[in-house]
Formats: sequence, structure tokens, C-alpha cells
Amino acid sequence: MQYKYSGILTAVPTPFDGDGRLAAGLLSDHVRRMAAAGADAVVPLGGTGEYTSLTAAQRLNVVTTCLEAADGATPVIPGILSPGLGDAVDNAKAFVAAGAKALMVVTPYYFRPTQDGIVDYFRAFSDAVDADIILYEIPYRTGVSLHYETVDRLAELTRVVGIKACNPDLAQQMRAAELARDKIAILTGEEDVFPLHIAMGAVGGIISSSNLVPKQWAAVLRLAQEGRLAEAIALHASLRPLIDAVFAEPNPAPIKAAMTLLGWGTPDVLPPLRAASAALRERLAGVVPASIERESTVSHFFS
Repeated sequence: MQYKYSGILTAVPTPFDGDGRLAAGLLSDHVRRMAAAGADAVVPLGGTGEYTSLTAAQRLNVVTTCLEAADGATPVIPGILSPGLGDAVDNAKAFVAAGAKALMVVTPYYFRPTQDGIVDYFRAFSDAVDADIILYEIPYRTGVSLHYETVDRLAELTRVVGIKACNPDLAQQMRAAELARDKIAILTGEEDVFPLHIAMGAVGGIISSSNLVPKQWAAVLRLAQEGRLAEAIALHASLRPLIDAVFAEPNPAPIKAAMTLLGWGTPDVLPPLRAASAALRERLAGVVPASIERESTVSHFFS
């Protein structure tokens, strides 16, 4: 089956200047960097993009900046991390008017809705917004899980074309893939178990650390898709020190610290987050250069 969205989709952070304003030039440069590295899409305004800390005007500024930098060559899929329908639809309509063709929409939270309530929510959103929808399930942040039968229902009833699955329950993910993978793209958001999700039926992932090493993540994906699972796991294991470091403190502070080391961004995050600690910055200074050096050597996995 051909999917609209597959491969390595990079969850990009929102860079700020020292006064908490969007550093639009840095964001534009990074979107172009990811496009040149072969990213299959960029995903601003997820958790990595600090959606919930930004105003509506700031969110729209991020989206327009990304769209202008991508210039139609790389899909831009903004996140919608609102807890309820009104704010979600308002932001979504603004992003679509700016040119976004697809949106990553988190499950509604705070209310702890039933599965039927979740279906009602996404049907209402789908009716109101003219865009492809990628479901975003991340129960350890929202307290809300999507039952695999709910994923299947949404694939049938709405504009949903994919799901970012950040559910560490592998049995749940396997059942969702069994039911829905012929209808929508299963995209993992769990970097720790990425090769296993691919083996179970995922066709890619929405990944934060691919900001740093996009080609290595693309190689893990390709190896797993070719049935070379042992090699995929071995390459994934080489990424483990980087994965562990960039998630050692609340995302996206570590990834921003790593990008700052490379001259690609600034370390600033918005409250309630704090910039990466001195100890983590020192750890990243040891991990990041080796990871970047390996980035130019991944082709030997396909010899």
C-alpha cells in the first residue's frame, strides 16, 4: 500500500532568542537542513516544538516559517496539542489557511474521555478542518490511550491517514497495526523500540533525535523494512547513547542543547521547562560528536 506519509518525519524544535521570541532564521535554516538530509517531512509544534507554551500567534509564525523554508519540497505537518475542540479547530484552520496540508492531532486530554468520546472528537475535527489528520497517541503525557479498535474506527470514519504511536505497550501497537495498517500509516514515536515497531508494521516514525542524525534513522528504517532486523537493531544500538542523552531531561531541552553544540540553535526553552543542566551538556558534548561522525558512514550497512 502507498501511504501519503511514511519514512523519517523529523519533530523539529522551536528556537528562541534570548527574550523568548521565535528565532525564525534558525528555524528556516534547520528546516532546509533537514530537507537536504532527506527528511520525509518536518513536524513542528509537537511536544518537541513546545506547542502548549506558545500563543496562537507564535504557533502560526512557526508554521509559516516552516512552510516558507520547505517551499513545497518537504511536507510540513504542524502539531495540534490542544486539550479541547475549540482551540484545536481554531489553530488548525489558521495552519491550513497558511498552507499546511496535514496536521498531527493529539488525543483530547484533561477530560479523560471514553473511546466513543474520542471518536466524536475526531469526527467533529475532521468535519471542521480540510486537512489530512495524523493521530497522536501519547498516553504517558495525556492520560488517554487509543484502543486499537478505536484507531480502526477513526481510519474508517474520518480524514485520519496515519498515527504517531507513542504507546510503549507493544501488544497494543501490534493489534492496532494488525487492524489498521492497510488503511493508515502507522508511525512510531517510540525511539527506544523503533526497529520493533517497524517489524510489527509501522512504516516510519516521527522522531526527535533525527534532528541530529537523520541518515542513521533512515538507515535503521530501511534495514528493518528489508527484513535485516539484526542489522537494524545493531545500528539502533549504536544510537542508544544519543537517545538516552536527549531524553535524560524533559524534551526538548536536551535536543536544543545538542543542536546548540553544533551551532544549529539556541538552548532556550519556555517555562515550565528549563534549559539542559550543566551535567547533561557535558554528557552531550561527549556523545554528539561521535554520533555526527557516524552520520557519514551509514552507507556501509547497504554494501
